[in-house]
Amino acid sequence: MNSLNRDAMVIPADRLVMALQDRIAAKKVALEERDRRYGKDRITIGSYMENLGWPELFGYDMNRFYSDPEFMLETELRQRIFWADNCQDDWLPNLHINPTVGMYFDITMFGQNVWHEPSGVPQFAAHPIQENPDLNLIPPIDFHTSGVMPDLLRQHQAIMALNQQRYGGALEVGFPTFDRGPFDIAIQLRTYEKFIEDTMDRPQFVHAFLDRCVRERAAWNRQRRRYLGQPEPVEPATYLADDWINIPFLSPDIVREFALPAYREIIRREGRITGFHTCGRLEPVALDLLNVFGNINYLEVSGWNDFEQLDTMIDPKVTFGLNFKNTFVLVDSPDQHRQAFKRIARVRKHRSLSLCAQAIVKLHPTYEENLARVNAFINLARETFASECGV
Repeated sequence: MNSLNRDAMVIPADRLVMALQDRIAAKKVALEERDRRYGKDRITIGSYMENLGWPELFGYDMNRFYSDPEFMLETELRQRIFWADNCQDDWLPNLHINPTVGMYFDITMFGQNVWHEPSGVPQFAAHPIQENPDLNLIPPIDFHTSGVMPDLLRQHQAIMALNQQRYGGALEVGFPTFDRGPFDIAIQLRTYEKFIEDTMDRPQFVHAFLDRCVRERAAWNRQRRRYLGQPEPVEPATYLADDWINIPFLSPDIVREFALPAYREIIRREGRITGFHTCGRLEPVALDLLNVFGNINYLEVSGWNDFEQLDTMIDPKVTFGLNFKNTFVLVDSPDQHRQAFKRIARVRKHRSLSLCAQAIVKLHPTYEENLARVNAFINLARETFASECGV
């Protein structure tokens, strides 16, 4: 088993952007060679480390990552260099940096306290609405002051300053978008069990709750554009990620009765939905969702779904982003992988798609073994696709 390249951990901080630029240039050469060997129309294969995988590898407390802008920026650059040095996927590293104070920043704006263990695992305090179904318990949301927004804005300003002072403006500093869907928010605040009870006992409350989430999301995204000095889009569009669209945890009837009206309202307020993500299973409601989304371009298909069944149901003009569970990537046998790749190759003959070995964590005793398994998965996929469909 090859040892890991750990150069990213010792590069001087003031040379990190230059080092990342070197990796980007080298990866471009590697991708051009793959294009020549396998064709530019080949199935691309990406992968990434789940954020919970980094603290142990690099030896830091996730709370420092979220609270110290200088440390966050330096560590993010080191992690990108490390991944470029050790993963043989097709994704090109970039110089775009988003500030982050945790992936649940949007949840905190609705009044829920979220904190993190040193390993990065989030913990959630009970929201008052959990015990009392009263929307007045959700405070008015202010872009600048709600939840952890003051921390996020401070980090954004600090990273922009560091980019200029340390790296001469070479980085492209972005800002998070509010992509989270209303089911994720409502179920997190109310809890799953009580939300399900609400759909039976208080349907009007559920509709009002989801509508509140939709309105706050749209308002926040407008404020984001104003904060960044961006004009209102001529052809507005948005992306939607709602992990609780997950059958059988939600019945198809619940999705049709409650989610579809909320999604229509998102479209009315924010423009067409270009892509949709859920970590859950969606085959029983896929056509219902697509009928609402209309001319959607991209559908993420999680490892819990039967992508071949979805392929028979959905217009081949919709690109599939196929995601494989990390346990499948890291534990299942090469023969099982190969059979899955052959099935993907059959779908690829009439549909554009990409593949992701997602959310890699330290499942096996060493990071060396985990990364070796990821690379074996990626290389087997590449060779199988080449032999099965020439891409």
